[in-house]
Amino acid sequence: MARIFQYGDYQGLGLISIKYLASPSSESRFLVTVSKKVGHAPLRNRLKRLLREAIRHHRHQICQPADVCFMITKKPRRPVEQTYIESTVHQAFQFLNAQTAEN
Repeated sequence: MARIFQYGDYQGLGLISIKYLASPSSESRFLVTVSKKVGHAPLRNRLKRLLREAIRHHRHQICQPADVCFMITKKPRRPVEQTYIESTVHQAFQFLNAQTAEN
């Protein structure tokens, strides 16, 4: 996964950012990171749990395998809803499909 940070491309999507790289394997792999700047451990764990659940629901949308790191590095201004996370993950996967279609 260090390869993603070294060679991957970055895309900001509001609260959530992604770094991604085309994967040589047959399946996509996902990494979820939440910075300590975001808040206390229960908040960080909740955000990771919501993000993993959204990825699980939308992972079938990716056309080409990719290694993707989802990052939350900023403290949310208001409580984060599952619907926001779901829509952001959906947007990220649409973006990834558009990028892989170009390459």
